[in-house]
Amino acid sequence: MSHTHTFSDSRHRSPPIARESGNYWPAAIILTIVFVTFRPLSDPEVISGSGGGGDLVNQLGFGGLGLICLYLLVKRTSSEAISALTNPLWLMVLPVLALSVVSADLPGSALRAVLFSFVVVLAAATAMSQHRTMSELVSALSFATGCTLLFCYVAVFFYPELGVHEAEGAEAVHAGLWRGVYDHKNVATYVMGGFVLFGWFIAQNGKPGVGLAILLAASVFVLQAGSKTVMFILPASILCVAVAQWITWPFLKALTVLSPVVVLGTVTLGSVIYSPILLEIQSYFPGITYTGRTDLWTFGLEDLAQSPWFGFGFESYWRTPRVMDAVQPIDLNWDVRDSVHGHNSWLDAALSFGIPGALLLGLVLVVMPIRDYVSIPNSGNAGKLAKLFVTLWLFTALGANLESFFFRRADPVWFSMLIAIVGLRLTAHISRRHNAAPKRR
Repeated sequence: MSHTHTFSDSRHRSPPIARESGNYWPAAIILTIVFVTFRPLSDPEVISGSGGGGDLVNQLGFGGLGLICLYLLVKRTSSEAISALTNPLWLMVLPVLALSVVSADLPGSALRAVLFSFVVVLAAATAMSQHRTMSELVSALSFATGCTLLFCYVAVFFYPELGVHEAEGAEAVHAGLWRGVYDHKNVATYVMGGFVLFGWFIAQNGKPGVGLAILLAASVFVLQAGSKTVMFILPASILCVAVAQWITWPFLKALTVLSPVVVLGTVTLGSVIYSPILLEIQSYFPGITYTGRTDLWTFGLEDLAQSPWFGFGFESYWRTPRVMDAVQPIDLNWDVRDSVHGHNSWLDAALSFGIPGALLLGLVLVVMPIRDYVSIPNSGNAGKLAKLFVTLWLFTALGANLESFFFRRADPVWFSMLIAIVGLRLTAHISRRHNAAPKRR
């Protein structure tokens, strides 16, 4: 018999999310596993293949995690939460993924990658639907972020050859920058940026000491990892959401959180699609290439024009003979044969699923979360949750214009975005049910 998900229990006079007590361990453990990974102190070559087909530990680990998540969704999650999670638009992504497997150069490898990606989606849905009170969510986030920070700091100070970029190899330019348990400092900074938001949320909701410690530890890690992008978009996300919280008109509220994503998308990938934009930007910032990313985007877009409707299949573009055997264009400064992805989630989505598939993802990953956000009242615990989740969503959505992580197996940045999207969906669904429920006299 499944447990009643008290977030959506309309029998309570006050929002059930305000109640205390409960078991937070399922969510805490799931969050920790995905953020820490199954190989937290392994060689970066192994970590970078986390969830990959050649790693038995990850195969067994994420396979087992998927089964546990399915069990918890069936046995421990309310029908109301399941209803909120099975949105028809979300389900439309499944045939797009299936088509991307069939059209891939190596369908077996693509299918394995899709299954691992699906496990991470399940993990986010399960973790966010298991807590029944605010205190459970705070405890789950405290445990998961605390454990992840511990592993990352242990890697930096006790295993620096694993936790800090070294002055040799392909990433020598990042020598001395922290990466913790992750394969690259860019991944680490986005994870820690999310932890800054979690820490502040925890501090404001019952655990001030724990929350401030997490916020401080994550902030120091962001600085030591040295990502200027994260140092810019994190405060920008916080500021935009702070402004949106004061707005009551839904359309203007939605526009406030959507505009930064559209603007950054326009000046990044959009500037390569429409060259006058890039020329205008370069008139103010001469020579700007977003650390060479414009070369990758130019190369990828030219190939996308050959297969715009269906793309090239899931994970069937970068690191394949199509790119690895390509002649390096003379006008590109970045050797595209050295890149594992396109450093832009939307470009890589189009290369994998085609332009129609990428547009569908835009509806699911951008339009739906904003629609859910504007439907949640600003007051009470629902308002607090909405603020946390939409800030985390905006932070990762902005990052998607400069990094690739959509459906990227066990990528913790992708997991962070999923947490935000699922959190907004459940909070919106619960708020609507509570407001529609008849009040007791």
